[in-house]
Amino acid sequence: MQATARCGGHVTLLFSIHSESEDPLQQGSRGAGFCVEAGVECTIQAIPLSEGEEFSVNIGIQTTDGPIDDETVALLYVDVIEEFMQRKLLDENLCYHIDVTLELPLSQGFGMSAAGALSCAKALCSLLELETEPTQIAHIIERKNSSGLGDVLAATVGGIELRTQPGAPLSSGRATSFSSEVEVLLCWDPDFKRHTRTYIDDPQWKVAISEAGEESVSRLSVGDWNSSRWQQLLDEAERFGESAGLVDELGRSTLIERVKKQIPSSHRVLPCMLGTSVCILPENLSTPLANLEEVLLASSIECLRTRIN
Repeated sequence: MQATARCGGHVTLLFSIHSESEDPLQQGSRGAGFCVEAGVECTIQAIPLSEGEEFSVNIGIQTTDGPIDDETVALLYVDVIEEFMQRKLLDENLCYHIDVTLELPLSQGFGMSAAGALSCAKALCSLLELETEPTQIAHIIERKNSSGLGDVLAATVGGIELRTQPGAPLSSGRATSFSSEVEVLLCWDPDFKRHTRTYIDDPQWKVAISEAGEESVSRLSVGDWNSSRWQQLLDEAERFGESAGLVDELGRSTLIERVKKQIPSSHRVLPCMLGTSVCILPENLSTPLANLEEVLLASSIECLRTRIN
């Protein structure tokens, strides 16, 4: 038996933190951002155990640069398996081979932990023909590891999203979105990585981020959420980064300035929360994204072109 599922990444442009509830399904964020095509693909193969063979799970992880052997990365998929086992949903008369392909770097604000957990949970539900909701399992894993707040909720609506109520999908979480197929360019500094918990579990950052995020979300929540709000979203994202103090951090501010020097005035550079990364977006959704990869790579800036999805 075999099943494959994929989930695109997600870029948060602004957010507030809501993690007070003891119920992880009630925890999350209010905020805004966009989902992208590039993300995680997960293939799971289940093989009946031979006589005397014990239950096992084998995890292989592939990146655009080749395979990696990293127990820390693999633990995410172990957590998903354990969540299914605790719910007595896993057939323990099978051994499982999980092959993961990562299309974007980890710990750079691209929602890859959520994409990984969700693609793995979806593949397991498909493989075992379960009616369990994979989005809630993925959200629980995100909260367990403090690796994300609203990425899974955003993935359920796709496109350019506004998260108005914190929480898991099919629980308290509420989000709306509008679609676009505009291309975006994601850029990052491979020498700097930050785990999300560095910010969302820190009391001072939590206050600064939440105050700035709530102000932005309150303004974005007025009126219909559609493509006419794109320019306002870009402006609010810029304001949020400054108000929260996130653009002042050395690694992030340096990358922003380096990228800004390379792009035309018809594009905007915004930080991806919460990595040492930025996204290059057209000021107008009808404006094609310029060909910037060569000049960025020549400046030793890693980048990947993808599409809002």
